Amino acid sequence: MSKPTPHRVATRLFTLFLCLLLVGTVLAATPVAADGPSLETDSLSQSPSVAMLMQTDDPDDNETSDSENESDDTETNESEDSDAPTQAESVRIDAETYDEDFLDVETEASDEVYNTSGPFATFSVSEPVDTVRIDQSQADAEVIGDGHMIRVEYDDDAAGEDASLYSAELFFEDGSDHTIDLFASDTDVSVEAAEYEAYSNFIDYTVEQAEAEGYEESPEGAIDYVQDTEERAELFDSLFTEHVLMFLTLLFTAAQNFVTWVVALTIIAGIAYYFERKHGWILRLQQRVESRGEIMREVIRQDYEKRRNAAAKHSLQNVDEIGTNAARYWREVDIETVDNMVQAVCKGIVKTNRDGEIEYDDDGNVVFAHHGVDDLKEIDPLTVEQLRSETWLSPLILEGRLAPTTALSNIESALLVAEKEYNRGNEVREARRTIEELNARLSGKRQYEHAETSSNAARPEQRSGPTGHAAGGD
Repeated sequence: MSKPTPHRVATRLFTLFLCLLLVGTVLAATPVAADGPSLETDSLSQSPSVAMLMQTDDPDDNETSDSENESDDTETNESEDSDAPTQAESVRIDAETYDEDFLDVETEASDEVYNTSGPFATFSVSEPVDTVRIDQSQADAEVIGDGHMIRVEYDDDAAGEDASLYSAELFFEDGSDHTIDLFASDTDVSVEAAEYEAYSNFIDYTVEQAEAEGYEESPEGAIDYVQDTEERAELFDSLFTEHVLMFLTLLFTAAQNFVTWVVALTIIAGIAYYFERKHGWILRLQQRVESRGEIMREVIRQDYEKRRNAAAKHSLQNVDEIGTNAARYWREVDIETVDNMVQAVCKGIVKTNRDGEIEYDDDGNVVFAHHGVDDLKEIDPLTVEQLRSETWLSPLILEGRLAPTTALSNIESALLVAEKEYNRGNEVREARRTIEELNARLSGKRQYEHAETSSNAARPEQRSGPTGHAAGGD
């Protein structure tokens, strides 16, 4: 047998000391517990070992203590429950609002009294409601969702002329209840009618269209019209839209194939060749006609220029009715030829400055020195004095020069030559007739209204000088 080491001896002594200390502590505490609780006992009772020993030693005392603790807990819970507010006392009720004009809820007293307008009203509740009840027969209430929403619905005759009172009782899960008063008005408003009011214009339009198409003037007729229109639209959509989309799809697919382009160009070329062979003569004839028209217009233009150039070379002194003597005075106003006379009398003379440049007004229009015969026919009264003072003939018809009637006769003679010899009647005929009228009025020999004015009319006899030409003054 081995000899114990000092370490083992010390461990055993310490363990024995702890056991003796524990037994002594228990024995010392037993008589004190019989008298009453103490601080030391309470401290020891917190230890698990001591508690087990105490329970083992006195089971009756433990049962008594447990029953007392349970009784104390029940009384405490009941006291706490009696102090907490019920769900009915803590509930908060809010009315839901709507955008519709026929629905409205006004709060008279929060959580207590509300004024409702419309066939129904909805309220949100902060505490979950188990059930809701309205005793009056013309209203009904129900719980919506999880109990936080209630809805009250009225019959059409629920409200009379004035607001009618309805009481809604709310019952909660904890057994408490709460009552709210509802003053209902305008309960006979139809929700469907209010919703359909926005569609009234559409309905009227549909009915009018149905009547115009020959349908009956009734809801059934309008429905038949709408159904027939839908059927026609569906038929059109099925016959055209679907096929058009199919065609476009096939066309797009074919366009991606090179052979398709070759075939298409070949077909186009063949059709063009066929029409050119069959109807090409029409195009060629049209081209020849256009060419011929251009040729004719060019011939006419050249002929006009030729005649104008000839008139520009025809001096006034070579006109029998004018002669050399009168032509000298016309030359002083830059009128030497028949063409000059046509330009001056029929179109007027453009005004030029000292450098020979044409003058323009502020608007860019050409300024005329005179407008020929238009200026002469505006003279009223037509007298020799007026012609000498207010017309462009004044340099010619001064005293000692041409008489006014002679000047007018020279103009008429030159225009008649242009009309007959140079085929310019479309330019000068109207002006020649006006000059003839003015000359007749001035001479007083005839009334122009009853006179012949054509180029074939009989002409008055001219006075001739010794040379046989129209006389003029010197």
